[in-house]
Amino acid sequence: MKSIKRLLVVFLIAAMLFSGCVMRRIGNCAINVLPEQETPAPVSDATEPPATEKPQQTEAPDPTPAPIYTTPEEAEQAFWALDDELFRWYVTQDITTLDQFCAHPEDFGIDESTVPVTLGELSKEQNDQWIEDCKQWKERLYEIDRNALSDHLAFSFDTYERFFDLEIESADWFYCTELLDLYVGVHMNLPLVFGLYQFKDKTDVENYMTLLGDVPRFMGELLAFEEERANLGLFMTENALNQILNDLRTVADSAETSYLHDTFREAMEKAEFLSDAEKDAYIEQNDELVRTSWVDGYRLLYDGLIKLRPKCRAAIGAYEQGGDAYDYFCWMVKSETAGNRTVSEQIALSERCVQSLFATFLAAAANCGDELYEPQSITTGSIAGDEAYLKTLMPKIVPTMPEVEVEYREIPEELREGFSPAAYLTPAVDDYVHNIILTNPASGTDLSTLAHEGFPGHMFQFTYQYALGTIPKFQMAIETNGYAEAWSTNSELNVAYRNDRFDSDLTTALLLGGDDTSDGFIMQQLVMICSLKVNGQGASQADIRKYLDGWNMGSAAAGIYNVCIDMPIYYFKYAGGFAEQYDLTQRCMNTAKCDSVTFYTEYLSWGPGYFDLLNARMDAWAAAQ
Repeated sequence: MKSIKRLLVVFLIAAMLFSGCVMRRIGNCAINVLPEQETPAPVSDATEPPATEKPQQTEAPDPTPAPIYTTPEEAEQAFWALDDELFRWYVTQDITTLDQFCAHPEDFGIDESTVPVTLGELSKEQNDQWIEDCKQWKERLYEIDRNALSDHLAFSFDTYERFFDLEIESADWFYCTELLDLYVGVHMNLPLVFGLYQFKDKTDVENYMTLLGDVPRFMGELLAFEEERANLGLFMTENALNQILNDLRTVADSAETSYLHDTFREAMEKAEFLSDAEKDAYIEQNDELVRTSWVDGYRLLYDGLIKLRPKCRAAIGAYEQGGDAYDYFCWMVKSETAGNRTVSEQIALSERCVQSLFATFLAAAANCGDELYEPQSITTGSIAGDEAYLKTLMPKIVPTMPEVEVEYREIPEELREGFSPAAYLTPAVDDYVHNIILTNPASGTDLSTLAHEGFPGHMFQFTYQYALGTIPKFQMAIETNGYAEAWSTNSELNVAYRNDRFDSDLTTALLLGGDDTSDGFIMQQLVMICSLKVNGQGASQADIRKYLDGWNMGSAAAGIYNVCIDMPIYYFKYAGGFAEQYDLTQRCMNTAKCDSVTFYTEYLSWGPGYFDLLNARMDAWAAAQ
């Protein structure tokens, strides 16, 4: 499935290569319960739909070949050599991935001129080749005796094995992925790719032009992909199609008004590596490509999707669709959350989490009074002030952050509507000292936003783990969304708990219960649980309303049900990842009786991975304290 993910990475160079988080409100359902209300009792058993999980087909695994490198010295040397190969393979899939991970490709033995400058290929043949590559890399991995490796390298070994297993498992579900997601689909994020493109030298400008000219070809392949999905009964619902067509039409009609005219001009003004004549020539070339290739690509996709309207699928979940749709959903539960749970196991984890969060919310809300129901802005009033304050809290939460620089850039005015309040651009492996956080003046930033993106969120996690120098490069490159978002979402809660400049109870209650602009952590968990019930167990809208009635939120059932149908995994990397790390943290800190810094020093030392693999290591560590 990585060929599709690879395409998503290409398009989201600005929207998803950074760890920006677009969180949308489901409805006007911030949790405003009376402080004296008791925590609701679990209601899963009372509202469980009659259908149960469907058994998934599994094949017996092939026997593992005997390893070649069996002594500790041989195994470690072979592992690091393989890691170098895997990293080069991964980052040279396309030019945007290379730009993300390598500031100086030559230092990694990479010839940049050999890397494809394309928006990618969307073909079953390419996906099959990716799967074959994964199988071959897995065989190479098995040449190393895992038992001869150190504990931390054995964890890296297990992480690579799981990554390849998940990719290989996905081979039959190529057409199940929805690239035209309502909020973060390719059609929504491709404009951000070009609007926020980074120009470091003349080669970057030439690559930008090549990619912009590649839009019609790619949109044609995307349309062919959706046509095949439609023939297989996997096409989107009519509700989703209507929204996507509106978005496509906006771009298709913007030949002269597209913000890509202005954003490129602004970028050229700052391009000191170009002469004035070169700047003028590139501006003219960009304007022409926007008027032709850019809008033509969107028109092609718009016209083609309209013809597919008769093939829109019914507004039902993956369970009712059955077959590949159901199997793919179950696979995505494991993939997006960075866990390894069945649908029922994930529901159980999330319900434990939401019960704990709700109890915390009630305790905090009891001390807030009427402030909880008034508009709040938890900020010093400036990004500099928020950063300075967060830095005073970090020594109470995490180990010492490496010395880094951070530049705050405002996103272009044309991109602000619908963009998240802030986003962190993932730094290159060989240049993690220089960091960029994009801010959105239209939304404003506050302590939680900056905690999530920077201190001690995404930026801290990436730079700290890069600076350790002990975590393999491929392990950092394949970090799952669930692991990354778990860290940053938990960082917001850690800051709220320790917020002594503002009211910590108010900050915690707002974070968990939500406000007028964003869904709180409790709502995120409940939406994910509902999606698991609808898509994994066959719950109806009536079942979902009954379930939410237990939380006094039955009025939100229709909106949440629609999200479950049209964007079934939207919250999984946030809510699912958070539930995994929250559960791990609560359990291990209670066992170890340690402080936050001690715990996170150990946690971060393992590097990115899958939570079931981390659970085993962290449980053993906690028991030994």
